[in-house]
Amino acid sequence: MFSELPPSDKKRILNELRRLSFSAMGLSSPNPPVAALILDDSGRILASGHTQISGGFHAERAAYTNWKETLSRESLEQKNISHSLVVSLEPCTHFGKTPPCRDLILSEKPKELVIGFKDPNPLVASGDWGRYKEQGIVTRLAPEVAKYSFPYLFGFFTRMKKEKPWIWIKSAVTKQGFYASEAEERVQITSESSDYYLQMLRGKFDAIVVGPKTVSTDEPSLNFRLTEESFRKRGDVTKLFVSDNEKFFFSPGKEFLENLLTETNEKERYDFHIGQIQSFQPYRIFMLGESQVLSKTFVEKQSDLNLQMGKRGCIFYRILAKNSKKSDMKSKEDSKLLELSDFPIDSFYSDEGGLFLQSLAKREIGTTILEVGSFLYEFVKDHLEEEDCILTVEGNSNVTISDGKKFAGFSEGELVSGFQVGEDRWNLHCLSKRV
Repeated sequence: MFSELPPSDKKRILNELRRLSFSAMGLSSPNPPVAALILDDSGRILASGHTQISGGFHAERAAYTNWKETLSRESLEQKNISHSLVVSLEPCTHFGKTPPCRDLILSEKPKELVIGFKDPNPLVASGDWGRYKEQGIVTRLAPEVAKYSFPYLFGFFTRMKKEKPWIWIKSAVTKQGFYASEAEERVQITSESSDYYLQMLRGKFDAIVVGPKTVSTDEPSLNFRLTEESFRKRGDVTKLFVSDNEKFFFSPGKEFLENLLTETNEKERYDFHIGQIQSFQPYRIFMLGESQVLSKTFVEKQSDLNLQMGKRGCIFYRILAKNSKKSDMKSKEDSKLLELSDFPIDSFYSDEGGLFLQSLAKREIGTTILEVGSFLYEFVKDHLEEEDCILTVEGNSNVTISDGKKFAGFSEGELVSGFQVGEDRWNLHCLSKRV
């Protein structure tokens, strides 16, 4: 059984569980990025799987399917092989786009079912393990499995329990904390050495959000994109600092960022993500001013991206002036934008950042990056909670802005990790309480 394996074997198994969890993050949404391993009695991994795109196999079904394919090639009978199943999240018990994983496990009859976390989804009959017991399946929670899968499941837990996404505030800044010049001229602050990792970060989240000025100044694409050139030019990663503060010992942000910067350094990981690049696309969320009109170029760019990705991946919101009424906010411009989105255009006042975050969760968005200047941070800062993160990417010393706008969150939170990525410095601050 898993609990009886020597530490070295457990470590190997848990590292594979983490690798699978990382692979599923950004791919499986709105389903959680679950990992599953089938082990023989000696701890050898017989098969593995992770949650696929929505409507595809859950992790357990993916693992058993892979095992059957292996056994078929080897002309072996699955029913004669004693095995255990290790899964990062409690198997589902309800019919959704796929049948319940509990029914599959009951039919496969592993002698042990090892679970990382109970499922907070109210549709799941969590903790109802009587049917496993009836089949002679020993079922238990394993804290070590939970620890290794926690960073990848944290966004799902946050959406289910707090009805908001896990928020990452990201800003490219100079060493002085400036994100733009006063004249708001476009300045490339970070170097090419960070480009690949920043794209990988984008591909791991459900949504990317930019504010009204970024939309008008940059007309960003916000899609996840990888190239051979960006992979080739990726910077060497050196860990500079990791907090020893015990309150951040299990920090999901700290663990996730380190894994992102190390895991994706392998060519195999690049190939895996570029091979499924359409499935890793985040929602592209644009916050617009009350009467902001988007250029024809921007609309055509987003329309082309929707065609390339095979889905309408834009979401638009409007920020209203205090004296405006939400019921009045319908225009020809919005009718045009609705052709790019599957969602209505909701409006919020500048003090309704909390309602905005709830709106994201209602749209089944569990992880969100806010690429901020000044507006977005001020919009949500009163609604940031423990374990939300602020990532600053400091450009090299050759980039200076003598008269600039300072990122308001530059010194918020507690520094939990720092990395040198080529010429740039990545600093991750996590919140231990509300800002």
